[in-house]
Amino acid sequence: MSTISEQRSGYGPSVVLHDLDIASTRSGWLLTALCLTYAVLVFCLWPDRYVELARSYAAPFIFFLPMLLAGGLGVAALMFAWRNPANFMLGTLRARWIGAAPIILLFYLCITAFTTVRIAIPDMVPFHADRFLADFDVRLLGADSWIWEHRFVSGPVSALIFWSYEYCWVLQWFGTVLFVAFWNNAAGRLRYLWALALTSILCGAVLATLLSSVGPIFYDQLYGGNRFAGLHAALAATGYGGSVETYAAYLMGIHASGRPELGGGITAMPSMHVAFVTLNAFFLTGFGRRWAIGGWSFAALILFGSVYTGWHYAADGYVSILVVSLIWYLTGRFVSPNASQLSRAASEAASDIGLPIPDPART
Repeated sequence: MSTISEQRSGYGPSVVLHDLDIASTRSGWLLTALCLTYAVLVFCLWPDRYVELARSYAAPFIFFLPMLLAGGLGVAALMFAWRNPANFMLGTLRARWIGAAPIILLFYLCITAFTTVRIAIPDMVPFHADRFLADFDVRLLGADSWIWEHRFVSGPVSALIFWSYEYCWVLQWFGTVLFVAFWNNAAGRLRYLWALALTSILCGAVLATLLSSVGPIFYDQLYGGNRFAGLHAALAATGYGGSVETYAAYLMGIHASGRPELGGGITAMPSMHVAFVTLNAFFLTGFGRRWAIGGWSFAALILFGSVYTGWHYAADGYVSILVVSLIWYLTGRFVSPNASQLSRAASEAASDIGLPIPDPART
């Protein structure tokens, strides 16, 4: 059930929407059940790892997410209510916190399960796909994919690639989830959350396990030889690749010890960096051409960076794009119409009154 009531604020009519929308429709209940089943199943399989990772993720969720939310609301206030940003931010929190809280909680439970599975993958299926993937790159491009990229991009441009891949990607991933949690569009919100859950499970768990692989950065360490020695030399030559080697050593330590650590797990195929930015690019396309250009440009940068940094083969990103494209199409066919029909009354009432955060394409 949803309750909609009008209130007055300093910048015009607002609305308080009390609706646990993640579980207010059949599609929402199924999504909630899927996420909880995934989390519970992973917990039952690896309880110690799951609990330890839940503790590790608690600090970022308690401290980082509120800061990111405050920054995001500040930007939205400047876009939609620059005359009275404080009332806008408070009104948005008041209108959506009840609906947003379960979404953030499910995200927390599922990201913990996501990392738990990725750490456990080599225990279930030993790494085996790298030789095929590396050879496929050579057959497709005539040489290892990283060679082409480092041949054309070097020097200061490398800094943008490393910074975007390591930091901006995380901000976009978490920031988009927060935006969706506080967004007015119930049908659009449900479609995105379904796509996010399916992307995380199908790409991050199922395909990553079946195609267990380490990526170019770890190839020589785990398979022997010096096939990718040139990659490490190229990263060092950019002057900005030290962070990649540092994080690779961190992941290798987790792999060797089996201990659960934040962001742990060595998996290459498919690329989750590319998967999430592709999903977000599809999502942003719905807001108009400017948002589409920004979303797809960033997706192209991350696709390029996934190979340039040595974490992935070219095929890792291509598979992610194909799978996420199919997921986005299917959620549009089966989730959006159902959610739109079941939430039509609430959506029309909210549209008439004017919720704090409108669709950017309409402003």
